[in-house]
Amino acid sequence: MYPGVHMFLLVAAPFAFANTPAEPLPTQFRMSEGEGDPDAARAATEGTTKRAYLMEVGFRGRYLSLPGSLLDPFVSAHSDDEYPERPEIAAYALGLEFVVKEKTANGIFYVEYMNPLLESGYWDDADRGSPDPDDGSWVEPQNFALITVGANYAYELRATNWLSFLFGAGLGAGFVLGDLYEWQAGEDPADPNGNNDNTNPSCGPMEPAFLRYESCPQDSDMVADGDVWPVVPFFDVNVGFRFNISNKASIRLEGGVHDLFYAGSAVSVVF
Repeated sequence: MYPGVHMFLLVAAPFAFANTPAEPLPTQFRMSEGEGDPDAARAATEGTTKRAYLMEVGFRGRYLSLPGSLLDPFVSAHSDDEYPERPEIAAYALGLEFVVKEKTANGIFYVEYMNPLLESGYWDDADRGSPDPDDGSWVEPQNFALITVGANYAYELRATNWLSFLFGAGLGAGFVLGDLYEWQAGEDPADPNGNNDNTNPSCGPMEPAFLRYESCPQDSDMVADGDVWPVVPFFDVNVGFRFNISNKASIRLEGGVHDLFYAGSAVSVVF
Protein backbone atom coordinates (compact mmCIF):
# COMPACT_ATOMS: atom_id res chain seq x y z
CA MET A 1 0.00 0.00 0.00
CA TYR A 2 1.27 3.44 -0.81
CA PRO A 3 2.55 5.62 2.11
CA GLY A 4 0.04 8.30 1.19
CA VAL A 5 -2.85 5.88 1.74
CA HIS A 6 -1.56 5.06 5.25
CA MET A 7 -1.46 8.75 6.09
CA PHE A 8 -5.07 9.26 4.83
CA LEU A 9 -6.43 6.37 6.98
CA LEU A 10 -4.72 7.68 10.13
CA VAL A 11 -6.29 11.12 9.66
CA ALA A 12 -9.79 9.95 8.64
CA ALA A 13 -10.33 7.23 11.26
CA PRO A 14 -11.15 9.49 14.31
CA PHE A 15 -13.81 11.39 12.33
CA ALA A 16 -15.42 8.18 11.12
CA PHE A 17 -15.83 6.81 14.66
CA ALA A 18 -17.05 10.19 15.98
CA ASN A 19 -20.03 10.12 13.59
CA THR A 20 -21.06 6.57 14.55
CA PRO A 21 -24.08 6.66 17.01
CA ALA A 22 -23.30 5.06 20.38
CA GLU A 23 -25.55 2.48 22.05
CA PRO A 24 -27.39 3.89 25.15
CA LEU A 25 -25.94 2.84 28.47
CA PRO A 26 -28.06 0.63 30.73
CA THR A 27 -30.15 2.51 33.29
CA GLN A 28 -28.00 1.43 36.22
CA PHE A 29 -24.95 3.20 34.71
CA ARG A 30 -26.71 6.51 33.95
CA MET A 31 -25.98 8.06 37.36
CA SER A 32 -26.69 11.64 36.29
CA GLU A 33 -30.38 10.83 35.73
CA GLY A 34 -31.13 8.69 38.78
CA GLU A 35 -28.21 9.36 41.14
CA GLY A 36 -28.30 5.66 42.04
CA ASP A 37 -32.02 5.78 43.05
CA PRO A 38 -33.90 2.97 41.20
CA ASP A 39 -37.22 4.86 41.44
CA ALA A 40 -35.73 8.06 40.05
CA ALA A 41 -33.90 6.15 37.32
CA ARG A 42 -37.11 4.38 36.33
CA ALA A 43 -38.98 7.70 36.29
CA ALA A 44 -36.30 9.19 34.04
CA THR A 45 -36.49 6.17 31.71
CA GLU A 46 -40.30 6.39 31.51
CA GLY A 47 -40.30 10.16 31.00
CA THR A 48 -42.08 10.88 34.31
CA THR A 49 -41.16 12.78 37.48
CA LYS A 50 -41.42 11.61 41.08
CA ARG A 51 -44.02 13.45 43.26
CA ALA A 52 -42.62 15.60 46.05
CA TYR A 53 -45.58 14.77 48.30
CA LEU A 54 -47.80 11.89 49.35
CA MET A 55 -51.59 11.73 49.55
CA GLU A 56 -53.88 9.89 51.94
CA VAL A 57 -57.55 8.94 51.90
CA GLY A 58 -58.97 7.62 55.12
CA PHE A 59 -61.72 7.15 57.66
CA ARG A 60 -61.85 9.23 60.86
CA GLY A 61 -63.73 8.95 64.15
CA ARG A 62 -64.05 11.32 67.12
CA TYR A 63 -65.62 11.30 70.57
CA LEU A 64 -66.35 14.80 71.86
CA SER A 65 -67.43 16.14 75.24
CA LEU A 66 -67.53 19.26 77.40
CA PRO A 67 -66.65 18.96 81.10
CA GLY A 68 -69.47 19.94 83.45
CA SER A 69 -67.11 22.22 85.38
CA LEU A 70 -67.01 24.58 82.39
CA LEU A 71 -70.82 24.80 82.39
CA ASP A 72 -71.27 25.36 86.13
CA PRO A 73 -70.73 29.15 86.04
CA PHE A 74 -73.49 29.48 83.43
CA VAL A 75 -75.96 26.60 83.95
CA SER A 76 -76.93 25.11 87.31
CA ALA A 77 -76.20 21.42 87.71
CA HIS A 78 -79.08 20.71 90.17
CA SER A 79 -77.67 17.56 91.71
CA ASP A 80 -80.52 17.26 94.25
CA ASP A 81 -83.74 15.34 93.65
CA GLU A 82 -86.00 18.39 93.62
CA TYR A 83 -85.00 19.50 90.13
CA PRO A 84 -83.89 17.53 87.03
CA GLU A 85 -80.15 17.22 86.51
CA ARG A 86 -78.49 19.13 83.72
CA PRO A 87 -77.84 16.91 80.66
CA GLU A 88 -74.28 16.09 79.65
CA ILE A 89 -72.84 17.54 76.46
CA ALA A 90 -71.19 14.87 74.31
CA ALA A 91 -71.15 13.72 70.70
CA TYR A 92 -69.46 11.37 68.28
CA ALA A 93 -68.35 12.17 64.74
CA LEU A 94 -67.59 9.83 61.83
CA GLY A 95 -66.28 10.92 58.46
CA LEU A 96 -63.77 10.87 55.63
CA GLU A 97 -60.61 12.86 55.13
CA PHE A 98 -58.11 13.63 52.38
CA VAL A 99 -54.52 14.49 53.33
CA VAL A 100 -51.74 16.07 51.26
CA LYS A 101 -48.47 15.28 53.03
CA GLU A 102 -45.09 16.85 52.40
CA LYS A 103 -41.94 16.38 54.46
CA THR A 104 -43.15 18.43 57.44
CA ALA A 105 -46.45 19.96 56.30
CA ASN A 106 -49.84 18.24 56.21
CA GLY A 107 -53.05 19.61 54.75
CA ILE A 108 -56.05 17.70 56.19
CA PHE A 109 -59.46 18.15 54.57
CA TYR A 110 -62.48 16.43 56.13
CA VAL A 111 -66.23 15.92 55.94
CA GLU A 112 -68.04 14.19 58.80
CA TYR A 113 -71.38 13.45 60.38
CA MET A 114 -71.64 14.58 64.00
CA ASN A 115 -74.33 13.08 66.20
CA PRO A 116 -74.81 14.94 69.52
CA LEU A 117 -75.47 12.56 72.40
CA LEU A 118 -77.75 15.20 73.89
CA GLU A 119 -80.74 13.98 75.86
CA SER A 120 -83.85 15.93 76.72
CA GLY A 121 -83.29 17.90 79.91
CA TYR A 122 -83.56 20.98 82.05
CA TRP A 123 -81.29 23.96 81.50
CA ASP A 124 -81.43 26.54 84.28
CA ASP A 125 -79.41 29.72 83.99
CA ALA A 126 -77.13 30.25 86.97
CA ASP A 127 -78.62 33.59 88.06
CA ARG A 128 -76.01 35.40 90.06
CA GLY A 129 -77.33 37.05 93.23
CA SER A 130 -81.00 36.06 92.70
CA PRO A 131 -81.18 32.33 91.90
CA ASP A 132 -84.54 31.11 90.66
CA PRO A 133 -84.45 27.37 89.97
CA ASP A 134 -87.88 27.48 88.32
CA ASP A 135 -87.05 29.85 85.45
CA GLY A 136 -85.03 27.44 83.31
CA SER A 137 -85.96 25.84 79.97
CA TRP A 138 -86.70 22.26 79.02
CA VAL A 139 -84.94 21.36 75.75
CA GLU A 140 -85.74 18.33 73.63
CA PRO A 141 -83.77 17.39 70.47
CA GLN A 142 -85.46 15.76 67.48
CA ASN A 143 -83.17 14.23 64.84
CA PHE A 144 -80.61 16.87 65.80
CA ALA A 145 -77.21 16.45 64.09
CA LEU A 146 -74.57 18.30 62.08
CA ILE A 147 -72.68 17.81 58.81
CA THR A 148 -69.25 19.39 59.26
CA VAL A 149 -66.58 20.25 56.70
CA GLY A 150 -63.22 21.85 57.29
CA ALA A 151 -59.48 22.03 56.72
CA ASN A 152 -56.56 21.70 59.13
CA TYR A 153 -52.83 22.32 58.87
CA ALA A 154 -50.52 20.03 60.85
CA TYR A 155 -46.77 20.32 61.28
CA GLU A 156 -45.08 16.91 61.35
CA LEU A 157 -42.03 16.18 63.44
CA ARG A 158 -40.56 12.79 62.51
CA ALA A 159 -39.13 10.71 65.36
CA THR A 160 -38.35 7.52 63.40
CA ASN A 161 -39.21 6.12 59.98
CA TRP A 162 -42.48 4.76 61.38
CA LEU A 163 -43.43 7.33 64.06
CA SER A 164 -43.99 11.07 63.86
CA PHE A 165 -45.68 13.78 65.95
CA LEU A 166 -48.19 16.33 64.62
CA PHE A 167 -49.31 19.75 65.87
CA GLY A 168 -51.88 21.85 64.06
CA ALA A 169 -55.06 23.90 63.87
CA GLY A 170 -57.80 24.77 61.41
CA LEU A 171 -61.33 25.97 60.76
CA GLY A 172 -64.59 24.34 59.72
CA ALA A 173 -68.34 24.77 59.52
CA GLY A 174 -71.21 22.62 60.74
CA PHE A 175 -74.57 22.57 58.96
CA VAL A 176 -77.40 21.90 61.42
CA LEU A 177 -79.88 19.10 60.76
CA GLY A 178 -83.06 18.40 62.71
CA ASP A 179 -84.58 20.55 65.47
CA LEU A 180 -84.34 21.50 69.11
CA TYR A 181 -87.60 22.26 70.91
CA GLU A 182 -87.78 24.41 74.02
CA TRP A 183 -90.39 24.79 76.74
CA GLN A 184 -90.16 27.85 78.96
CA ALA A 185 -91.50 28.41 82.44
CA GLY A 186 -95.17 29.34 82.83
CA GLU A 187 -96.24 32.95 82.94
CA ASP A 188 -98.98 34.62 84.92
CA PRO A 189 -101.42 36.19 82.43
CA ALA A 190 -102.17 38.88 85.01
CA ASP A 191 -98.50 39.93 85.21
CA PRO A 192 -97.57 42.23 82.28
CA ASN A 193 -93.89 41.87 83.19
CA GLY A 194 -93.95 38.07 83.01
CA ASN A 195 -92.46 35.78 80.44
CA ASN A 196 -95.06 36.46 77.74
CA ASP A 197 -93.24 34.24 75.23
CA ASN A 198 -95.34 31.10 75.46
CA THR A 199 -97.77 30.16 72.73
CA ASN A 200 -100.49 29.33 75.27
CA PRO A 201 -99.87 31.41 78.43
CA SER A 202 -102.95 29.94 80.11
CA CYS A 203 -101.45 26.42 80.11
CA GLY A 204 -99.55 25.80 83.32
CA PRO A 205 -99.14 29.50 84.15
CA MET A 206 -97.39 28.77 87.45
CA GLU A 207 -95.44 25.65 86.45
CA PRO A 208 -91.71 25.41 85.65
CA ALA A 209 -90.61 24.22 82.22
CA PHE A 210 -89.79 20.68 83.41
CA LEU A 211 -93.50 20.24 84.24
CA ARG A 212 -95.01 22.27 81.41
CA TYR A 213 -93.40 20.13 78.67
CA GLU A 214 -95.62 17.26 79.81
CA SER A 215 -98.80 19.19 80.59
CA CYS A 216 -98.50 21.54 77.60
CA PRO A 217 -96.92 19.42 74.83
CA GLN A 218 -97.90 21.86 72.07
CA ASP A 219 -96.55 24.96 73.81
CA SER A 220 -92.95 24.77 72.60
CA ASP A 221 -90.69 26.91 70.46
CA MET A 222 -88.12 25.66 68.01
CA VAL A 223 -84.74 26.69 69.38
CA ALA A 224 -83.34 26.43 65.85
CA ASP A 225 -85.56 29.34 64.82
CA GLY A 226 -83.67 31.73 67.03
CA ASP A 227 -80.94 30.61 69.41
CA VAL A 228 -79.21 28.03 67.19
CA TRP A 229 -77.57 29.13 63.94
CA PRO A 230 -78.19 27.07 60.78
CA VAL A 231 -74.40 27.04 60.29
CA VAL A 232 -72.09 26.66 63.29
CA PRO A 233 -68.40 27.69 63.01
CA PHE A 234 -65.81 25.14 64.14
CA PHE A 235 -62.36 25.91 65.53
CA ASP A 236 -59.85 23.05 65.60
CA VAL A 237 -56.66 22.49 67.58
CA ASN A 238 -54.96 19.09 67.07
CA VAL A 239 -52.09 17.31 68.83
CA GLY A 240 -51.22 13.70 68.12
CA PHE A 241 -48.92 11.16 66.53
CA ARG A 242 -48.91 9.06 63.37
CA PHE A 243 -47.75 5.51 62.70
CA ASN A 244 -46.36 5.24 59.16
CA ILE A 245 -46.61 1.77 57.64
CA SER A 246 -44.07 1.56 54.76
CA ASN A 247 -45.61 4.60 53.01
CA LYS A 248 -48.61 2.40 52.21
CA ALA A 249 -50.89 3.18 55.15
CA SER A 250 -50.99 5.29 58.29
CA ILE A 251 -52.75 5.34 61.65
CA ARG A 252 -53.15 8.70 63.39
CA LEU A 253 -54.14 9.12 67.04
CA GLU A 254 -54.87 12.61 68.29
CA GLY A 255 -56.79 14.83 70.68
CA GLY A 256 -57.62 18.50 70.99
CA VAL A 257 -60.49 20.88 70.39
CA HIS A 258 -63.21 20.52 67.75
CA ASP A 259 -65.48 23.14 69.37
CA LEU A 260 -65.68 20.50 72.12
CA PHE A 261 -62.76 18.59 73.59
CA TYR A 262 -62.17 15.38 71.68
CA ALA A 263 -60.09 12.23 71.27
CA GLY A 264 -60.03 10.37 67.99
CA SER A 265 -58.18 8.45 65.32
CA ALA A 266 -57.86 8.13 61.55
CA VAL A 267 -56.88 5.17 59.39
CA SER A 268 -55.68 6.02 55.87
CA VAL A 269 -54.31 4.52 52.68
CA VAL A 270 -51.21 6.30 51.37
CA PHE A 271 -50.47 6.72 47.66
